[in-house]
Amino acid sequence: MFRKILIATLAIVGGLLVYAAIRPTEMMIFREIVIGAPADVIFPYINNSKKANDWMPWKDSDPGVALNYSGPGEGIGSKSSWESTGQMGTGEALVVDSVANQVVKTQLSYTKPFEMSQLAEISLTPVEGGTRVKWSVSGHNNYFFRLIGIFVNCDKMIGAEFEKGLQKLKGLIEG
Repeated sequence: MFRKILIATLAIVGGLLVYAAIRPTEMMIFREIVIGAPADVIFPYINNSKKANDWMPWKDSDPGVALNYSGPGEGIGSKSSWESTGQMGTGEALVVDSVANQVVKTQLSYTKPFEMSQLAEISLTPVEGGTRVKWSVSGHNNYFFRLIGIFVNCDKMIGAEFEKGLQKLKGLIEG
C-alpha cells in the first residue's frame, strides 16, 4: 500500500514538473480602459515617473514602500526606484522609449525578493469618446515562475492591479 502511494505521489510531482517545463516561456498581461480625454491630456501621467506613481496601484498595496526618482523628470531616462520590506520588494523602473501622446515603455528590474525583469508598455489610441489606454507587461518566465504559475493565476492577480490603476488614472483625468 505504501509503495502504491509513493509511486502515485512521485507520478503526480513528476507530472507537475514536466507540465511546468513545457509551459510558455514568455508571458504577457494587459488591461485597457477608455478615458474621456485626448491623448495629450493623458500622456503626462504616463511619461513622468512621479505622476505615474500617483495613479499606479503599488503604493496602495504596499504603503511602506520608499520611492526615489532620478534622471530627467519625464521621458527616456526618467527612473523611479523602490525599496520595501513588504510585497513590492526592491527594484527600479526606467523609461526606455517614449513617443509623445502614443506610448511609453518602461524596463522593470526587480532585485528582491527575487531577480526578474519585464517590459511594461502603456499605449494611447484615439477612439470615439476619448482615448484607449492599454497597460501591458511582458517578460520571460523562468522555470520557477512557470511552476508557480500552475498554482497562482498571475494574469488575474496582476491584471486586477492594472485595473485598479487604470480606474485611478481615469478618475484623475476625468474627475
